[in-house]
Amino acid sequence: MTTAAPARPAVTPPSAGARDRFLDLVRLAAMVLVVAQHWLLPMLVLDGAAVVPERADVLAHLWPATWVTQVMPLVFFTSGAATVLSLRGRAVPDGAWVSRRLVRLVGGLVVLAAVWLPLPPVLLAAGLDPELVSVGGRMIGGLLWFLVVLVLLTVLTPVLLRVVDRCRGVEIGVLAAAAVGVDVLRFGLGWEEAGYVNAVLVWAAVHALGMHAARGRLGRLHGRFAALVGLAGVAALGLLVVLGPYPAAMIGLPGTTVSNMNPPSAALLALAVGQVGLLHALRGPLTRLVERPVVAAAVDRWVPHTMAVYLWHTPAAVVVATGMVALGVEGHPVGSAGWWLMVPVWLLGSGAVLALSVAATRRFALRGAGVTGRRLVGGAALVVLGVLALTVSGFDPARLPALHGPLVATWALVAGALLLGAHPAGAPGRRTGMVA
Repeated sequence: MTTAAPARPAVTPPSAGARDRFLDLVRLAAMVLVVAQHWLLPMLVLDGAAVVPERADVLAHLWPATWVTQVMPLVFFTSGAATVLSLRGRAVPDGAWVSRRLVRLVGGLVVLAAVWLPLPPVLLAAGLDPELVSVGGRMIGGLLWFLVVLVLLTVLTPVLLRVVDRCRGVEIGVLAAAAVGVDVLRFGLGWEEAGYVNAVLVWAAVHALGMHAARGRLGRLHGRFAALVGLAGVAALGLLVVLGPYPAAMIGLPGTTVSNMNPPSAALLALAVGQVGLLHALRGPLTRLVERPVVAAAVDRWVPHTMAVYLWHTPAAVVVATGMVALGVEGHPVGSAGWWLMVPVWLLGSGAVLALSVAATRRFALRGAGVTGRRLVGGAALVVLGVLALTVSGFDPARLPALHGPLVATWALVAGALLLGAHPAGAPGRRTGMVA
């Protein structure tokens, strides 16, 4: 007679105040990949004496790499988990938590605006090419789309969490079906503007999946089953690309007419399933890795700064590109020997500027007083409008006087933060793990 092997225990959610270093590691690694992808595409290339957006035809053959390096699904997945971990064990009203979270999210953006609002006029006065300054300013704003979505999800967190706990995954299916419907309008009927609804639907679905993970509802997602789920997600993505209207690249390539990222398409949901499944198949080895003292110390040190890294990695690249143009550095075609020789210089320079930016601005963090009621509603509305306007206009000096330009957008951010009870954070306290 044989004895059945004991069932493998399900993964239980961390207790109040506990850390989930596996999710910390995923979040940090995802942000590193986001930065590396943006720096190496590259967002900007030197073209003689100018900086111009890269063309899609140079990158057309790199689409397989984007299935690995496009990790925004993992960023939203871990953000959803971080939301639940932040709320667990805290006896604060939902509105107060939302207002404090919004102030933390927008605080770094206010500092970024304080630096970049006066900088373009200074650069123009110094004799830099106006087109160079405008392109750099627009690119800094363009990647703030992530913050627009995250702010909206933060505002909706109390509702989302109740839906997640009540529906137990059904809500993800509903959001996914709605995202497919939006794609039908976009690709089938040519309503391109409708596609931007998926900026909420797609990322809300992935965010909700992260919430379920933090609630301990993905306990069965381990080992071979997780690997099968991940491979099924990748296979589904392949079918969508082959049979559907979706591009093979999972990033938005400048010069293309159709993108999976701008606006997001339902194909990213299949990518999310693939990435989350395969990572959970490796959860055991990755958890053992991150529990090593050296790795744990590095993760604990940098995870609280992931948002600052995201905010400042584009300005860092713009600063380095501007400096190279000012110094007369000759540009090289992407992929050429000269370009590869310049890659280490580009990465080291951008990394140094990024590290200095994060270190210099961390002392200006804001905290919220935890307001509710009308102040919460008004402050949240101003913050959403301000971030959205900065995403559209960036810090392009040509748009400075416009109603939707960076000056008015910054005033909206500041006014919203004040309504939300923003105040200086003071001396940094004890780090508490994952932050959205």
